Amino acid sequence: LLIVVTTTRSGAGERRRRRPELLRLAHTLRLVRPPVVWVVVEPAADAPATAEVLRGTGVMYRHLAFRPEENFTTAAAEAHAQRNAALAHVEKHRLSGVVHFADAAGVYDTHFFEEIRQIEAFGTWPVATMSAGEKKVVVEGPLCSASKVVGWFSRNFNDGTTRSVTYNTEVDLNPAGAAGTRAHTIDVSGFAFNSSILWDPERWGRPTSLPDTSQDSIKFVQEVVLEDRTKLKGIPSDCSQIMVWQYDVPSSPNTPKTKTKTATPKTHHRRR
Repeated sequence: LLIVVTTTRSGAGERRRRRPELLRLAHTLRLVRPPVVWVVVEPAADAPATAEVLRGTGVMYRHLAFRPEENFTTAAAEAHAQRNAALAHVEKHRLSGVVHFADAAGVYDTHFFEEIRQIEAFGTWPVATMSAGEKKVVVEGPLCSASKVVGWFSRNFNDGTTRSVTYNTEVDLNPAGAAGTRAHTIDVSGFAFNSSILWDPERWGRPTSLPDTSQDSIKFVQEVVLEDRTKLKGIPSDCSQIMVWQYDVPSSPNTPKTKTKTATPKTHHRRR
């Protein structure tokens, strides 16, 4: 089972472009071999417009709509909370499969979804991010030897600079070859994982006496992915192909602060 999680932004301006973005991603998911479940999270107690869109997609989905309870000052913080709400739903209902966070503004090679089906524990891949406002293209992702991850890189196509860090040297190399340490972070659009890590960490070599991670499951999974690279698979083999493109879309200027503490979401389902 592929579990594709998509967050939505609040605000009148964001709602206007939500329909076309969701429809575009839905058209992609319809081309993916089942089983696939699309988990769409929305910060609203009642969201009939989105529900109508999802019902017409032909994709099996779960629509998590809930009223937020905590102030957020950035779209990133809002999306982080929504992803945690989605993972809480996955854990509660024991949806066993591979979880991937798909931005509604993202573009995918459909073969990508067949690749991540093969993930046993964790997987990662290069992601191209295009910023229309800054007219910038950056590719970030793993350095691989076959499917083994041996390091990480970031390349800016505007100025031609590349920064990389390898597990052999544990240093960051700038274009001039000077070394400097850097702690790598991995963006949610660049990895997928087996959902059972949420309720059965011992299976993946994690202690069962973990502190409560239910409030920030995303952070927990990101830490696990980076800590246990022996279970991390580079996708595709040798990581030389870009199959995911992200559009850096700025928030609409009239987007208000929203509230989200994670109340229990209402869930709507569609089955194939």
